[in-house]
Amino acid sequence: MSALARSGRTRTPLVSFRPNSPFRFHQAGTDAATAQDGRGGEVCHTTLAQFTRNVLARHPQQFRLDPAGTSLPCLPREAWPGFDFTGKRALFLLPSQALGSNVCTLLFLAALRDRYRLRGVGVFCAGSAADIYRTDPAIEVFTLWIGARDMKRFDVLVDLGHLESRRDIDIWPVDMEGELLEAFGGIPPAPTYPPTARALPKDRPARIAVMPLSSTPMRTLPPAVAGALVAGLSTRGQVTLCLNDNQQQGRLYHRALSLPAGVPVVDSYPTVGGLLRALADFDYAVLADSGPAHMTKLFALPGMAIYSSAPPTVLQGRFRNLAPWTVPFVGPDCAAPCGLAKLRIAADGRVGCMGSLSLPLDRLPRVAQAADPAAVERLLLQDPIPCIAHLGGMGTTVVLAALQDFDARLRE
Repeated sequence: MSALARSGRTRTPLVSFRPNSPFRFHQAGTDAATAQDGRGGEVCHTTLAQFTRNVLARHPQQFRLDPAGTSLPCLPREAWPGFDFTGKRALFLLPSQALGSNVCTLLFLAALRDRYRLRGVGVFCAGSAADIYRTDPAIEVFTLWIGARDMKRFDVLVDLGHLESRRDIDIWPVDMEGELLEAFGGIPPAPTYPPTARALPKDRPARIAVMPLSSTPMRTLPPAVAGALVAGLSTRGQVTLCLNDNQQQGRLYHRALSLPAGVPVVDSYPTVGGLLRALADFDYAVLADSGPAHMTKLFALPGMAIYSSAPPTVLQGRFRNLAPWTVPFVGPDCAAPCGLAKLRIAADGRVGCMGSLSLPLDRLPRVAQAADPAAVERLLLQDPIPCIAHLGGMGTTVVLAALQDFDARLRE
């Protein structure tokens, strides 16, 4: 590694550990191929708190942890734009497991590889997002940790946490692919991932997905709207409702939703890889603002995405495969899109957003981090935040927009 490539230090918090004997571990919710084998006695590094807490710390007889943490030499942030990666093997430290963020990082890595003809690309600490990187066989994926022996095979380490430290995505999203391309010198995007949608089939009925769930009730579609979409789109092809029983919202949907007879329902995809393969096989989709909406970029999947708190122009970036539809809500305390990524907590403990709590953002400094099943059920079924409540009364309008988009694409 050159002096420049090691003149910075990683910013993303790392935990170092040494296994006493060989071991194997598989990240839940990912394909079996993401499992890792660890070598006994080798120094390893991870960023994943859940893995550290639930595996390493619970087995002190097997793993010796460095309680002080560590940092590693890496390419400094200011050197990213002018650094010559030509012919090198580059390793990237991933600061987040967010599915949408990692989709955009995958798109960037393909562009960097094209620009510099890299000899190798690796990512480590992908965690539950590991299957996303496995869609590109040229990327070496270290799901949960990386050992010293593997790290030595790379010429340069880049901590992408240096980019994410500049932004507060809790109050306004970013176009992650665009930011990364610009941060590394304004390199062009990879032609492997075209921004326009592939054509709908004309020789058979379309396979259509309705994916109403997001990671928060702020962006999950009301059950009545999802039901209306299923019924309306069934006039255009075979519709599948895709849920996630691993989420409380997915389980609540089963209780609240009434569907026409014969509609296939996928309760959950066991792995992120399974979800990716399903998306690749659909012909059209209507989605909430979610990780799967970002995943459609990888397959040029046509469809429509429904946005509430986040602006589609930012989240979709250069991609035009999904037609954006934003909730037309304006209230006394907020308007859509407001930019919030997560629910907030008021001083009295109430959970919601500016509109539902009737408070300005500066009175809601804390993000709701801990799981709160009662709040999720209330906001999904009984008392949605104002923009989602407004969306709940617009089922006919939303279905008409989806049908018009589908028919326009079919005519192309």
